[in-house]
Amino acid sequence: MMPDPDSEAMKELRESRYNILSWDKTRNSKLDVRLFYAHYIDADGWTKCRWSTANNAPFFYTASYSSDWHPVCYSTEALKYAQSGYLCSIVCVQWADLMICKTRNLSLSQQGMVNHFGNFGLFSETFLVATLCYVPPLNIALGTRMIAFPHFIVPSLSFFVAIFLYDEMRKIWLRNGMVRQDGRLRLKGWIV
Repeated sequence: MMPDPDSEAMKELRESRYNILSWDKTRNSKLDVRLFYAHYIDADGWTKCRWSTANNAPFFYTASYSSDWHPVCYSTEALKYAQSGYLCSIVCVQWADLMICKTRNLSLSQQGMVNHFGNFGLFSETFLVATLCYVPPLNIALGTRMIAFPHFIVPSLSFFVAIFLYDEMRKIWLRNGMVRQDGRLRLKGWIV
């Protein structure tokens, strides 16, 4: 028999701080989140974590240094891993943005990577995000986590390739629309 939802005990339970799942802190990192959101799961519906200790995965694939909880699957720690992966993918897409903004109409193969400040920016932002993700004291302070190395680049690689190829095609079309008039290079066509 279900308790009355308007009773004092149910109101007190709804207002208590234990009823609220803390996604941004490590307080609830040892709870299985499925207990809060999956009310009607059969015994067969509970899945195992992908990274188990049986397949000799590294420690930071299966457990969190910040909360000392094992496994991180189906916990609030999984959200922190996803946020760290998203941060890394933003940096990888910024690599493509920096490379396509080098010139307006020359291809990267024609221009080259000769801008030393741009190259320094590429390496420094990569080093910064790697430091934020892989230094344990910063994990605690900033809420980042040590993600698997393939998760550093692979999720955003398709966006990197799409941005880069789109801009290289745009530059090819732009160069094909250039004509020389009165000794000056003029751009003609719809792509300008």
